Amino acid sequence: MQDREEQFKELFHSEYGRMFKAAYILLGDEDEAKDAVQDVFARLWDGTTPLREESQRTFLLTCVRNRCLNIIAQRREKVRVNSEKFATAISLPESDEKLIEAVNRYVEERLTPQTGRIIKMHYNEDQSYKDISSELGISLSTVNKHIVQGLRKLRSTFKNKEA
Repeated sequence: MQDREEQFKELFHSEYGRMFKAAYILLGDEDEAKDAVQDVFARLWDGTTPLREESQRTFLLTCVRNRCLNIIAQRREKVRVNSEKFATAISLPESDEKLIEAVNRYVEERLTPQTGRIIKMHYNEDQSYKDISSELGISLSTVNKHIVQGLRKLRSTFKNKEA
């Protein structure tokens, strides 16, 4: 009879590829898919998720699917929270989803590509000015300039549309 560690290794090697493919289909992101599968295996290893021998494959795929659905729900919540922060930054009522969609389209289509990118990095991805500066290889004052200009244009365009 094999020890627990050997059984776990065998299970990992036989099911990882299938689990990864399922996670990747659901999430569309390779790193998140790997993390989801690793989360499932970590829970199996530490004993918080019991595993029955007769239904391993189905159970593992169900666990991965559930983990992916949780990740998707967390993404949606983050987008909602960031949309509310963005709406507050340009003085919009945060409950008006159509207006927020119009603002996001404006950022995408009407601001310069660099300003739009910086606005999205700060408000959608929740990156700090310093992180944006480092990632784009520009100064903090340039990041600030783009955000100030972008918000100014957004406020002037949408200030009368909230009523």
